[in-house]
Amino acid sequence: MKTINLVAVALLLAGCGGAINPAVPASSSASQAAVSQPDAGVKVFTANRDGNSVVAFSNKGSGNVAPAVTIAGSKTTLSAPDALALDSKGNIFAANDSANNVVVFGPGANGNASPKRTIGGTKSQLGPTEGIFVDKSGNLWVSNYSGATVTEYAAGAHGNVAPIDTISGNKTQLSEPFGPAMDKQGRLFVANGNGGNVLGFAAGASGNVAPAVTIGGNNTGLEKPFAIAFDSNGRLLVADEDAGVLVFAKGANGNVAPVAHITGMGEAAGIIADAKDRIWVADFGFGAIDEYAKNANGSATPIRTIAGSNTTLSGPCYLGFH
Repeated sequence: MKTINLVAVALLLAGCGGAINPAVPASSSASQAAVSQPDAGVKVFTANRDGNSVVAFSNKGSGNVAPAVTIAGSKTTLSAPDALALDSKGNIFAANDSANNVVVFGPGANGNASPKRTIGGTKSQLGPTEGIFVDKSGNLWVSNYSGATVTEYAAGAHGNVAPIDTISGNKTQLSEPFGPAMDKQGRLFVANGNGGNVLGFAAGASGNVAPAVTIGGNNTGLEKPFAIAFDSNGRLLVADEDAGVLVFAKGANGNVAPVAHITGMGEAAGIIADAKDRIWVADFGFGAIDEYAKNANGSATPIRTIAGSNTTLSGPCYLGFH
């Protein structure tokens, strides 16, 4: 864990990013498409780890703009939120790395709002958490990096509840698992931080099972994958804390080279593709949210950047749209 000001020794094991650099990187000379036209009404959310908050911006926003939504304050119980996900109804899930739980806010939550649900406690098996995902059924998947497990909770789960499924054991190869994501076939993929690879498990996989897909090796360029997502074409997008953003072709497996490798950011700690497959990145290192063209590669210039003191961004991790 490179992030400072942690409240428990266990959190030294891993973390969302390193030291914050408030400066925004200078634009490279690489050419990119003109600034895209955003989808009206859509907001991009991020877990603002070092600000103990969840913030959201209109995706019309650019530069040093104030957030349209700020969930922060004592009632929120947010404590080093390291991961974020949204479900299809607009519920906002945030994983509290310092509290070993997941809090859920209702659609439209803003300000010093209380969560409508909290999942945590001994039965939940939740420990330090750095990755969450909500599937199309509303079930919540959580990566527990210190316990090397991925646990699943039923839609609407609340309180000290046991998971309905767990993937763990030596066959899984899980080692400090971070962000999970699911492809259209229902296979669960996990950024395996300490393993330097991405693991994919068959739909319905449970217990001590071997991955069906392993993307790793020198050709992949993966170093410390942290967050992952799929675009509409099935390409796997990987935010790697050390290597930047790597894009793998649909169906990639083994020691394969990425089809694109975006560099030049401080520390990639969140990634998502929008409806037009533009690639959005939470840059923990520079305290920014960047938007890239879907075909971005190399030292690409973002076509949109949200950064600066007005944004209140301080350690942004993971991204979600609503």
